Amino acid sequence: MDDRTFIIVYDFVLFVAFFIAAWIVTVTWRWRQAPGSKALMIMMIGEGWWTLCYALQLSPMIRPEPYFWSKLMFLGVVMVPAGFLVWAARHTKYEGWLNKFTISLLFIEPLVYNIIVWTDPWHKWFSGDFATTGILGIAFWLHTLYSYVLLTVGGVMLFLNLLQVTKAHRMQALLVFLGLPLSSVANIITVLGIAPVKSIDFSPIGFFVAGIIFTYAQLRHRLFDLIPLARNKVLENMIEGVIVLDIEDRIIDANKSGEKILGATINEMLGKEFYSVLPAWQNEQPKTAAKIGTSFVFEGSQKRFFELSATTLYNNKSQPYGKLVILRDITDIKNIQIALKKANETLSQKLAEIEALQVKLKEEAIRDPLTGLYNRRFLQETLKRELAHTVRGNLPLSIAMLDLDHFKIINDTYGHSVGDIFLVSLANLLLHKTRSSDVCCRYGGEEFVIVMPAATLGEATTRIDQLRLEFSKIKIETGDEKTSITLSGGVAGYPVHGNSNQALLDAADRALYEAKNTGRNRVVVAKH
Repeated sequence: MDDRTFIIVYDFVLFVAFFIAAWIVTVTWRWRQAPGSKALMIMMIGEGWWTLCYALQLSPMIRPEPYFWSKLMFLGVVMVPAGFLVWAARHTKYEGWLNKFTISLLFIEPLVYNIIVWTDPWHKWFSGDFATTGILGIAFWLHTLYSYVLLTVGGVMLFLNLLQVTKAHRMQALLVFLGLPLSSVANIITVLGIAPVKSIDFSPIGFFVAGIIFTYAQLRHRLFDLIPLARNKVLENMIEGVIVLDIEDRIIDANKSGEKILGATINEMLGKEFYSVLPAWQNEQPKTAAKIGTSFVFEGSQKRFFELSATTLYNNKSQPYGKLVILRDITDIKNIQIALKKANETLSQKLAEIEALQVKLKEEAIRDPLTGLYNRRFLQETLKRELAHTVRGNLPLSIAMLDLDHFKIINDTYGHSVGDIFLVSLANLLLHKTRSSDVCCRYGGEEFVIVMPAATLGEATTRIDQLRLEFSKIKIETGDEKTSITLSGGVAGYPVHGNSNQALLDAADRALYEAKNTGRNRVVVAKH
């Protein structure tokens, strides 16, 4: 193939390279939020402009003036090294030096160089003696040196990244690293004049090949998906702490939340056994299970609760090669649980107090406050219930009504306090001398009623008379002497005297009245 034919073919390839570069820019635009994507766009815009202008310069159909396309071409040429350096820094995470000031410094050389190119007719700093000797001026060589410094720095970053990345990212890192020497070789061949066709610049096609490699890495191996976006945007912004361990439970990575929870940076923890940083791991981790769940507490200025879970990671041969540990702050949930527990305990205590109070109120509602015996209200309820039970069982039932003799005289002579002592004494006697099935009530004033289930009139009369005798023996100190008092009683029973509360009470009351009128200090059975 002669030189003319080669130039025509090469010109066509340059146009194709331009369109591919433009396509790469559009593809990269969709990933513009990923770290380094904007720098890659700038680099490929510069490469595309460079390729287009050089293709137009070689084209025999479009020639406005001898150096017009060359001057326009350098607007894109100067963008490539700077764009590559920034992209390499973003891509490899060696970006600590990048800020608005340092990035603005990268614009100085391209601006100055383009001014020199466009003003070359007056000083020849760019073209030099190229027309006679084929050697370009000092500005060109300084720009070339500057460009290779930027490319070399970026290449070193890519090489260091290649040494550090994990297996999952090694192929994409290798592809990216190989793209740089391919573009540089094409440029070196041109600058040193050792190209097959000396009048042709092979640099644009070298960067075209690099662009193809970058695009392949981006689309096939998800360059921006695997490294920057997933790592920085997802892991680093997770609220949960994420810790990656190797097969020996040594820490190999952690996100920012994990560093904050464990109180150390990844550089400080790297290679340390996890239990040395978090003792709960050694105590709780299982021997065979893939997942665990436990909680632990960090004591500090403020107590924090965390939930720990771990998943064993397996390779494609189903062999474990590490663990993914998730640390989740459950302090708010734990505090709510503690608060709920305290609230439940308080509520249970209050309910117990209320129940006790209800029991107390119920007792007070059916008890006489002075004697502790049941009151008249309870008597009505109990007598009705006992009568119904007696009727169903065809059993006897007796009641007795008691009254203290001359009680008013005791109150008037010795005072109500002495009278109360006699009332309480009788109540105590009834509680201790009656059966557990008997119901003793204070009916009102000095009157008392005893309900005796399953007791015949004869049995009831005998028992009440014994109570009368024992009560008469009770003596109360009243100043210098001891005073006693007697009682009278009336007895009635079912079914002889009726089958209702009122009938039995009326019958017992009539018998009591008879006992009072016949001399007191006696027990009388109601008449039929």
